[in-house]
Amino acid sequence: MIWRRYPERREVLVTTKTDRTFRGVLWQRRWGYIVLRRVELLKGSGEVTALTGEIVIESANIDFLQVM
Repeated sequence: MIWRRYPERREVLVTTKTDRTFRGVLWQRRWGYIVLRRVELLKGSGEVTALTGEIVIESANIDFLQVM
């Protein structure tokens, strides 16, 4: 993955290889992981669950990232 091209401080959708989809602000990118803030977990049924704090996702677990 080419991390230097990922926009920080923008809203993104992150789908993981473990079939989870998160919507939030890409706050930081570091070697091996990203940090999201103001995160919502999107479920297949259309349900949205707000999550508190920061979410750290390993880059190896990211299937794709979409900039909103």
